[in-house]
Amino acid sequence: MQLVPQHRALFAVDVVSAASRPGYHLRSIPRAVGRMLDEALAYVGIDPTVQILTREHTGDGAVLTLPSRYLGAVLEAAHALDEIARDRNRRRKPEIRLRMAVEVGPVGDAPGLYRPKIALARLLEAAAFKELFARCLAERPDSVNSGLIISGRVREDVFGGNYTRRVRAEAFTELPIRNKEFTSTAWARIPDFDVASLSRLALPGPPPAHAVQPIPPPEPEDTIGPPGDQVLNHVAGNMSGIQAGVVYGGLTFSPGS
Repeated sequence: MQLVPQHRALFAVDVVSAASRPGYHLRSIPRAVGRMLDEALAYVGIDPTVQILTREHTGDGAVLTLPSRYLGAVLEAAHALDEIARDRNRRRKPEIRLRMAVEVGPVGDAPGLYRPKIALARLLEAAAFKELFARCLAERPDSVNSGLIISGRVREDVFGGNYTRRVRAEAFTELPIRNKEFTSTAWARIPDFDVASLSRLALPGPPPAHAVQPIPPPEPEDTIGPPGDQVLNHVAGNMSGIQAGVVYGGLTFSPGS
């Protein structure tokens, strides 16, 4: 029989559209995100060298594991990180926009596959969350710098008490998630968007305006309209050289004048 591991707070940060950046940005972005993350944590009283149990680098982001008592502080750090990204994007290039996710649950000290970590990854990469962020960015490109998604468990644990100062439950919209085998009801927040606007943008609908639309296949070249359409051509003279491809309906020849 195994003992249930300690509950941990999990915080994932990922850079939006990092793969599309030029190669010379791929080294500077992770360093910048690391500094921004440490600044946000320090701002809410989390010492990155003391309170963080593990820090996994993901190329252009990170996954942090902390004691669960810091769960409210992690949401506050996400808010601080949005402000840091906003200030940075006003002054420096390349612009850095972030998707963030928070989950809580039993996670052991030893490396391994734990359900809360799987859930965290599914939340962060969920198509519904990415589409919501893209719609918000398309609507307000100058003010969107980050998005945050949390599980229902996080929402219940944090907002069931007075564990945050600036992050409020009413700023989150309900967001059904389906990602591979994972299905859940999560909660998403995009700063500067009220919950009514987020709820509207979270509804299924056409992709954002900048998304690539599929190109319909061309009509066969030898087709003259669908059944029911009529094409009338007048040809005078000898009919012996006339060829028709596919013709729907009747074909009537009349002698020329």
